[in-house]
Amino acid sequence: MASIKDAVEESFSDNHAMIKYFLFAIPVYITYVLYTNNETGFIFWLFAIFTFLLLLGTLTICTANVRNNKNQILPGMNIFAIIKEALHTLLAVGPAIVINLGLAAYITSMFTLPNPGFDKAFKIIIWCVFSSVIFTAYLLFSKDKKIKDAYNLKAISDFGADIMMAVIFMIPLVLIVDAIFVGSITYVFWLFFGVPNPVLSFIWAMFVIQNISVIGNYLAQIAMENIEIKVEMEKYDRGERPI
Repeated sequence: MASIKDAVEESFSDNHAMIKYFLFAIPVYITYVLYTNNETGFIFWLFAIFTFLLLLGTLTICTANVRNNKNQILPGMNIFAIIKEALHTLLAVGPAIVINLGLAAYITSMFTLPNPGFDKAFKIIIWCVFSSVIFTAYLLFSKDKKIKDAYNLKAISDFGADIMMAVIFMIPLVLIVDAIFVGSITYVFWLFFGVPNPVLSFIWAMFVIQNISVIGNYLAQIAMENIEIKVEMEKYDRGERPI
């Protein structure tokens, strides 16, 4: 079973993890400061786009490294390599994101059930169904970085539901981890230094990168449980030798 404990431990034990968190947090922090100061011009968008690509590239690299049993989970210091991975991921999964989110938004806007509770629950289910396609496409792509793998409709149909359930289960686990680490540090700053605090804001930015590492790791574990292992079991059932 996927382990949030392993994902968190490995996010801190990786080579030069704290140095990477510090360096990668700089654009995150600058974007946050520009936004909170209402400086949303060209410079803000430049840093916002760069930060988005940095986070996406880091997520992809972390997922791929765990999927392929690499000793190092976090990306190296080469920013250009991280941006390249982000662009590759957008090229592979971007169309699936646009199509599925667009369809989910369109379908849920077409009706309103009489009971507000049922209406909300049914619409959440619809969003989850279309989101499962996105997550599955991403995990299919992240194994070997082949764009065609993201559009394996049979694999998406076979594994999508299980992957979505695992992702839903992951969300509260990540929030609990954040409550323990980020919540404790924030409470100490609130007691002794006051909030908001620029040092605390930078620590939050570092934890954004750390969260990306944890999520990438956990998603890789989900993929190994719900894709690789199931594929091997199917081969075994057919009498084929496991790879």
